[in-house]
Amino acid sequence: MEFWNILVYVAWSLSAVMLVWMVVDAFMISSQYDEEYLMSSREGSEDEVVHGIHLEEGSP
Repeated sequence: MEFWNILVYVAWSLSAVMLVWMVVDAFMISSQYDEEYLMSSREGSEDEVVHGIHLEEGSP
């Protein structure tokens, strides 16, 4: 019975770590890309996009 108790604690610990990782990743992504870019379907287009900002022609 002790093995299963330890396994339950390990599983809950892993799920907590994954939750923290997902929240941190969500904040990192939202800080790098603007909301319009994330909600659009332009991700697959061939435009030059740097961190969610479309580069205008002629700019470096």
